[in-house]
Order: sequence, then structure tokens, then C-alpha cells
Amino acid sequence: MAGMETNRQNLNTGATGITEADETQCVVFNLLGEEFGVDINSVKEIVRLPDITPIPRTSSYVSGICNLRGNVLPVINTRTRFGLESQAATDQTRLLVVEVDGIQTSLIVDHVREVMRMKRSLLEPPPFACKGIERQFLSGVIKVNEGKRLVMMLNLEEVISVNLKGGKNRDETSLKQAQISESKATAAVTEEEQLVSFRVGHDEYAFDIKRVSEILKVMDITAAPNVPSYVLGMFTIRNQLLPLLDMRGILGLPSLISERRAMLEQACKEDRHWVESLINSVEANSRFTGALKTNETTFGKWLEGYNTASVEVETLVKRLKRQRLELYATGRRLLELSTMEEDIRCKEQLTPILNVVIDTIEELQNTMADHISEDQRAMVVECGSMTIGYLVDWVDEVLRIPKSVIDATPAMASSDRRELKAVAKLNQGERLIMIMDESALVSHETTKLLSDMQDSKDAAFEAKDESQTLAQESMDEEQLVTFSIDKEEYGVRIMQVQEINRLTAITHVPRAPYFIDGMTNLRGNVTPVVNVRRLFNLEDRDADDRTRVIIVDINGHKTGLRVDAVNEVLRLPIHNIEPTPGVVMTDGAGNLMQGVCKIQGGKRMVMLLDVNEILNKTELENLTAISGSDVQKADANSDKYQAKKSPVTRKKLKIAE
Repeated sequence: MAGMETNRQNLNTGATGITEADETQCVVFNLLGEEFGVDINSVKEIVRLPDITPIPRTSSYVSGICNLRGNVLPVINTRTRFGLESQAATDQTRLLVVEVDGIQTSLIVDHVREVMRMKRSLLEPPPFACKGIERQFLSGVIKVNEGKRLVMMLNLEEVISVNLKGGKNRDETSLKQAQISESKATAAVTEEEQLVSFRVGHDEYAFDIKRVSEILKVMDITAAPNVPSYVLGMFTIRNQLLPLLDMRGILGLPSLISERRAMLEQACKEDRHWVESLINSVEANSRFTGALKTNETTFGKWLEGYNTASVEVETLVKRLKRQRLELYATGRRLLELSTMEEDIRCKEQLTPILNVVIDTIEELQNTMADHISEDQRAMVVECGSMTIGYLVDWVDEVLRIPKSVIDATPAMASSDRRELKAVAKLNQGERLIMIMDESALVSHETTKLLSDMQDSKDAAFEAKDESQTLAQESMDEEQLVTFSIDKEEYGVRIMQVQEINRLTAITHVPRAPYFIDGMTNLRGNVTPVVNVRRLFNLEDRDADDRTRVIIVDINGHKTGLRVDAVNEVLRLPIHNIEPTPGVVMTDGAGNLMQGVCKIQGGKRMVMLLDVNEILNKTELENLTAISGSDVQKADANSDKYQAKKSPVTRKKLKIAE
């Protein structure tokens, strides 16, 4: 991203027509499971971790220095700087080259997730701490994806303050070095290309960074009829519908999941063949010519280099690695044994281990199919008059490369549309990146079809009738949202529920009350999440696919209630709600429980709760303390917005399935 200032105008003006004053862009990265952001204007480049030379007697969080194309940069270990647990570098570890006051520094981060646009107005003051990270390292909290994620924006001046404390030398030496670096960077802009690289299949591709407006994860895709097979449908970004195209389909490759299935099926065959060959060699007393270590096999090498954002898939991959290590270790012992008794015992062990490996591979196939989208990303690219999303396997990095290593695509390697405009040769030609021509990826006929489809969808989207029918309720009925906690079922009146969401990323709050899981975000409001299990003195449990967060208003505080599952939204006659029996009206339950609902002739009992009484006075004071004045202001603005809606619209309930 060096010379980022030359591309700022291109990056900050997208298809939505939002001005630079309304939005900014930031580079989002992960650190110990939390997401942090750095303003893109401060990021010069993102590269793989280079060789680092340690410097003695320097601060503990300074890993050393690195040489990046002639510039010597200090390297800060961000985990150590924040007092977090250290970890060894992985394939996802990246180096962020940042610039503050003309001085360049680099930060080691766990994983760069994406380049993201965000509204400046959604920036809120930082919490006092984030997993132990001191407040001065954060400039604020930004809310993205309609409140599903929180990104902690770094205060770079404080993070790299070690470089700003040079006393007299800073005014002379450091400033002089900054001027030299700036002049080098300016000269290099005309001699380098800035690219966003990504992977499709076994190859690496790239788009010109000036054409990429966003990189994001796609959750919901609306299918479109009568379109080419590589057109996956439409997806929404900031209330604008964009077409989503499968880059694999465009390049004539099989789907990612079918490729993975075929690879895993082949792995099963190879492991079976390996065991059979080894046993045959032992029985025939002949030389075994197969691999003796897992990393000597094609599948073993793939496993070692495989990265995924899915926790479920990663867990299975780690288990499979251990099992294959045991399989190959047992095979080596079998080759080394001399007595027949030991030989028989080892063969008896080998087959059961192989069966366990095969079972795990088959389980991995199914789990990958369920979680394949967690690794894929949509690259939003400006293609002439249209903006199109391209689904790719994995976004690799943002880099700049000299124009001298970029060659035109060989004529014999070009298709009729010439979608590959150039090839970048890195690492003395060992790494090839094919640079795509976004204007040639899709034919004129398909572009016209996509444009017409987008126009019709936009018209239908705008014409959607908001006047639903929930207002036609009878006066002698109640409408409830029912949910489960442990083995019991509860209900709240629908007018007390604002929204129901899946459990998304929660930012933990140090020293929060015992019943608070942390803070999440709801379209502009930082919202505390109450763990109802803890509140009810029940044993805690891990979240699963059924876990939901019910958004309610508790005495003026927008609050999320984490529940095991949401069951349904139902109507029932008021006469089916009976007063709470006196025997259970203890410890404040009299205020909390408004009655018992009898459903299906009394076969199903639902306890009706009053959300305004779900917290006692002390708990409510604790909730108020962590909500803060800024959240209250945001809630007030949201309430003003809600007040403008009709009573019918306010009764509508959005449930995330």
C-alpha cells in the first residue's frame, strides 16, 4: 500500500456515491481473537513477515528491525506491546507498515482480515480496556456490518510512541530520515504497482488496488434465474444490491467444495494404499518405497499449509494431523520390528488407526461443506459503469511490486477476452501472480444482463410494502416471543422485543457484572449482552447454532438477552394466561413473572416475563454503569428514529434465521 496517498481518492469513492467526508477506510486485523483497525491513510503496505534482526537492550515489545526494499524499519510486536500472550508466527502473520508524522514503523499482527469502509459517525470512545489492552492504545470503537462486529481503532501515535521519543535527535535525525523515506516513496509510486492478491484454486491472482473498493464476507445471497452458471445471484451492501460472480466459474474451475471433496476422497485412497503397501512389504520381507513421514505425502503437505477461518474445520484438521502422525509412527515401528509376535501386534494396531483417520477425513468433508463460506471473500470491484462482487477462495495480501517484474501475458496463455492482462514474477520467478483485467472478465452480453437484473431488483427493493398486518390483532389476544433456557420455556410480549439475532462477536468488558457476557453492536448502538443463564443461576454453556440474542429495552437501555434458542412467535388468548402461583413468588419473582401461559390445552407451559423487571435494582445500576452516556445518547437517537415510524411498523419483528 505504499504511496497510498495517490490512491486515496479512488479508494474513498465507491459505487454508492458516499463522499470522503461521510466515510473512511481502514485495514482490519485480528489480534488474540479481537478485531482492530488502522486508518488506511496511515497504512503504507501489508507484507508477509520478513527476516527480523533483533536489537539488544531495546524495549521488550520491539522485535528488532527489518530491511524492506532499502528502508530499515523498526518492528513492533503488537501482542507484546499490548501485554498479551505471545505466539509463534503462522502463515497468516502479517507486517503492517504504518506512517505517523512522516516516520514509518511496522506492526506484527496475527492476521489481516480485510480492507473495509465505515462511517466516521459510528466511531465511539474506547472502552477502558479490551482483554487487558490499555485505553490509551485505542482511539475509539467503530461499529460495522450493522452492529454485528466491533472493531477497536488503534491510536497509532501511542502504539509507536517509542519512535517519537527521540529528544533532540528526533528533530534532526528522525525528521531527516522521514524526509528521505518520503522522497523515496514518492519516486517509487511511478515505478510500482499496488495490487490486492487472492487465491482461486492453486493459483494466485490480483486486482489493481484502485479498482477494489471493498473486501468482505458474504452471508446472504439471493439467487437469480436465467443467468450464466457463474452468476451466484445478488447480495446487499449498504442497502445496494450488487451481482456476485463466482471467480471459479469464470475461470472454468470446479466449485471449491467439490474440489475439497475430491481431494479428501483421494487422501482416503492414498492412506489405505499406504497401509496395504507397508503390510505387504513387511510380509514379503521386501524394501518399502513409500513415505515414512506425513509431511512427505501430498496430503500431509496440504494439511500443514492449510489455513481456515472456521473453528470447526480447524479443530478437525488438528485432530487429523495427530492421527496421521500416529499412523505413520506405527508404520515405522512395524518396519523396524524383528520378532513375529511384535510384528503381529503392530499390524493389529495399524488397521484400527487407519480406520480412525478415514472416519475423521469423512467428517472433515461434511464439516467443510457446512463452513466453506467462512474462508471465501467477495472482492467488490469497479468494472466500468458497474460494481461487481467476485467470490474468491481466499484474499491473500495487499502489496506493491516494481513494474520491472511485471510482464504482459504471453499470447499463447491469453483467452479471447484477455482477462489476464499481466503476470508479476516475484521471488526470482518462483511466485507468479496473474493480474486480472476487470473490464474483460465478463462479456458485454452478461454485463447487460447483470445491469438489467440489478435495476429490476433495486426497483422491487424500493417498492417493498412496509404496511404489514400485525396491527390487526384482536384486543383479547397477546402476541409472544418464546425462547428456551435450559429445559424451561419463557415468553415475552412482542412489543418488548425489538429484534432477534444470531450470537455474533462479543467484545468482553473487564470487571463487568457477572451476568454480562460483553458488548455487541446493533446498527449504531453499543449494546450490552446479558447471559440469562447466569442471571437465573443456571450452569453456563457454550453457544451453538441455536443460540440467539433477543434485543429488548430495559428501562431505557437497549440490551441483548442471550438465550439458548428462540422457539416461535405466537398468539394466544389472554384467558390462557393465568397468574403466577404464589408458591413460586419468591426472591423477586413476583415482579419478574407476569403469569403462566397454557398452550395446547395446558400440555405446554410458558412462563411470561416482564423484561423491565428482569434485573433487580443493583443489577440495573451495574448495567447503567457499563452502558455509559454515549450509549444512552445513541439509544436516544434510535428512539427518535423509531418514534417516526408508524405503530404498525414498530410492531414488526425481524428474526435472524
